[in-house]
Amino acid sequence: MFEIKEFGVCNLTVVPVRASDSDESEIVTQLLFGDIVSVIEKGRPWIKVRCVSDGYEGWMDFKQLSYIDAEEFKQLDAIKPIYLAEPQVQVKGPNGIQTLFLGSRLTGLKGDVMIFANEQYTFSSPFNNTEYNLIKACNYYLNAPYLWGGKSLFGIDCSGIVQNVFKPLGIVLPRDASKQVFEGELISFEDRQVGDVPFFINSKGKVHHVGVLTEKNEIIHAAGCVRKDKFDEKGIYREDFSAYTHHYHSIRRFKL
Repeated sequence: MFEIKEFGVCNLTVVPVRASDSDESEIVTQLLFGDIVSVIEKGRPWIKVRCVSDGYEGWMDFKQLSYIDAEEFKQLDAIKPIYLAEPQVQVKGPNGIQTLFLGSRLTGLKGDVMIFANEQYTFSSPFNNTEYNLIKACNYYLNAPYLWGGKSLFGIDCSGIVQNVFKPLGIVLPRDASKQVFEGELISFEDRQVGDVPFFINSKGKVHHVGVLTEKNEIIHAAGCVRKDKFDEKGIYREDFSAYTHHYHSIRRFKL
């Protein structure tokens, strides 16, 4: 009988993690290929998992993981994570060709092969994981549709972009903007620079939105879709709306 073990590795391009054990439940986040989770509640078809990298919890289909025991997890967890720095690449695995997206964890990587859970995934062509440009990575998501909890080109939210694009730099941030705002270094508005991360508040004063500066007065963020808008000390200004849509809170700088 198929065994659900203590830990699992996402073996698909992108999979949903939901608020409860139902296909009708909202997506709270997604796993990208190679993400490692601990299984905190076992069931069929639903299991509750905790993402090892950011601690986020939710429910997913048990069939969307390759399972590893505590010893293999310990071995994999002891290795500094490597995250894909290219927009997308293809690998050949047990079930054929599949695509990996920017920010996917290259779990068990040795040369051009990844091995975990007795499965082997081989890169179909050479990939470059050394030359990485943060702003080019942000631009990769332009016009991707907004999706609450999303983390891929097929749909992504504001904090998902920020989390994804900083991974290849070795900076693994919390999942939500409300927690990302406590990371890194607080920067004054006057000292802002390209690559800094502004945060925005709602009417209750809670941080609820985030983006990345592509220029000192321009931000890329997810609002309806991933787009670029004007940015100043009041917040985000949409020219097509002739209005400010997000109110400025602070700017953080994330660096190694």
